[in-house]
Amino acid sequence: MRRVMAGVALIALLSGCNRAEETQAPATPAKSVPEAAVEAPASPAELTGFTHVQDENLFGYYMPTQEVRIGDLRLDHLHIGSEMEFAAWEQGERLETYAPIMLQFSDVSSPLVTNELGQETHTRQVRVLPSAYRVGEGDLRFVGSAPDIGEVRLDGQLDLDQLRQTQAAGPSGDGAAPVLRVAAQIGPERLTALSFFWFGGD
Repeated sequence: MRRVMAGVALIALLSGCNRAEETQAPATPAKSVPEAAVEAPASPAELTGFTHVQDENLFGYYMPTQEVRIGDLRLDHLHIGSEMEFAAWEQGERLETYAPIMLQFSDVSSPLVTNELGQETHTRQVRVLPSAYRVGEGDLRFVGSAPDIGEVRLDGQLDLDQLRQTQAAGPSGDGAAPVLRVAAQIGPERLTALSFFWFGGD
């Protein structure tokens, strides 16, 4: 009899333990999500295609107001071409060495020569042509790349009123009021406030 009672007591004890475990354990265990797996907010759409606003005279050389260098490559200017050059590019008539909007760098380690205007220039230049751009009504966005530099991105605003005043006054030089301000990624360099003044050429 004692053995029977002991057996009943043992069964009751084990049953109680099982119920206690069932009460403590959640029905669906919570899973921690690694931080890297949390979905990041969607980034803005990538710039694609080539678009410009017609009949805006933006032609000229936009000179940086501060030195920008990637190794031995120094940014000389951002060039914006004529309406005819924009139209030709967007119709598929493209050169490998020129675009209606592009950046030009000089290799400061290359030899100096005197050009036809009597100015000393470096013999090696590197141009960054666009893979996409949007230009017009004060907006300027540009994406391009070059092997010696890497990816280049510009996102900024043209001060059209200041540009018109500067153009009317003729070719300008150092000290002129900036007409273009951009946030830029040039290779590894990130510049939140890069500005340019306008130069009409000689």
